[in-house]
Amino acid sequence: MVRKKGIWLISVSIMFLLLVVGCSSQANDAPSGEEEAEAPVHPVEIMEVATGTLSNELKISGNVMAAKHMPVLPMLTGEVKAIHVKNGDTVNSGDTLLELDATDVELNIAQARAGLEAAQANLNSAKSMWDQSIKQAETQLKQTKDMYDMLKNAESPSDVVLEDVPDELQAVFGSLLGSTMPTQQDISQAESAVKQAEMALEQAKGTGQIEAAESSVKQAEISVQMAQQQKTHSVVKAPISGQVTNFNAVVGEMVSPQAPLLQLVQMEKPIVQINATESMLPNLEVGQEVDVFIHSFNQSYAGEIKYISLLPGEQSRSYPVEIELIDPDESLRVGIHAEVIIDTDIASEQILIPVEAVSEENNEQFVFVTEDGEKVERRVITIENETAEWYAVESGLSEGEYIIVKGIHQLYDSALINIRNDIQIQPEEIEEEEQPVSDEEETEEASDSDETDK
Repeated sequence: MVRKKGIWLISVSIMFLLLVVGCSSQANDAPSGEEEAEAPVHPVEIMEVATGTLSNELKISGNVMAAKHMPVLPMLTGEVKAIHVKNGDTVNSGDTLLELDATDVELNIAQARAGLEAAQANLNSAKSMWDQSIKQAETQLKQTKDMYDMLKNAESPSDVVLEDVPDELQAVFGSLLGSTMPTQQDISQAESAVKQAEMALEQAKGTGQIEAAESSVKQAEISVQMAQQQKTHSVVKAPISGQVTNFNAVVGEMVSPQAPLLQLVQMEKPIVQINATESMLPNLEVGQEVDVFIHSFNQSYAGEIKYISLLPGEQSRSYPVEIELIDPDESLRVGIHAEVIIDTDIASEQILIPVEAVSEENNEQFVFVTEDGEKVERRVITIENETAEWYAVESGLSEGEYIIVKGIHQLYDSALINIRNDIQIQPEEIEEEEQPVSDEEETEEASDSDETDK
């Protein structure tokens, strides 16, 4: 009985041991949850951190304009007699463009000259009459004075000789004297006659008629000059040098000052006109070089700011700016749309990184840095300046480090990465520290070696 009981106990013990060994074996063979869920590897692209100058492009729209653009109008109405140019011709200032019929103008010149001759004749006649009037008045004054002296000094009637009195004074002195001695009243009247003769002389010396005749001559001379000037206007000449455009006149056509005959355009040094707002002015100065891009030709030109207006436009409140193209070509045309590109330096010799490399969380801006090309470090940075494409970093990064620029949205600190672009981190740049081997690891390695030998 005792023996059976012992056998039963031994059997139970063996079964228990087998159960424990089996469970232990299953526990060792089953993988842990952490081993089953391996850490993901994120595909990314990297770039090396470098320093540079942060600049921003200021783009302003404008239009190509001619350096000079002048319409040519005839100075008088007339019929086109001859044409000397055509569209596309290049002319110099003073070149003859066309001629108008001058028949009517020549008739006007002849008429003006005839008027001048008549005015000159009237002037000569007035001068001659003036001379005669003065001489006559002087003679009469002398004779009147002589008679006055004779009356004043007469002692008897016989001293007065009326035969010496001129015919125009006979009646006066005859009525004064009669046959008696001259009285004091007679002498006073004779004195009055002298004064009247003096006044007549002064009137004769007046030049009013001559001045009027001279004025008529001057007016006639001006009429001749105006008529001759009209004749010069019958020949239309170029006021400036340039290329002939919009010329449609034909021989026999009537033209007038109300409509331009043609346009003269100077495109040797075309300008681009833009309107700058108040905020743009600090970035603009006369003499500054800028880039001008013509979208229709897909062509860039160098330009120089020549003029910045002191006054804004009345409507737009923007300031007109003129930019001269330094080396233009013949393809440019007036009115073509242009885009002026102005570089404005914001920061120089600072670490620059693209904006797509930066993330933000809780008012902190950070990037992901990799030192070994296998995992990343989340690093907070401080940004000093920025543009639409670049950040200038004040602190948090050093030149020569590598940051993630694409694939950052799924990253976290210590995340594993797989670099997909051609940039490779050099082996010497990977800092690998050798970890010292502990005594326990050496014992385990030795034990494993012994078991292998067995």
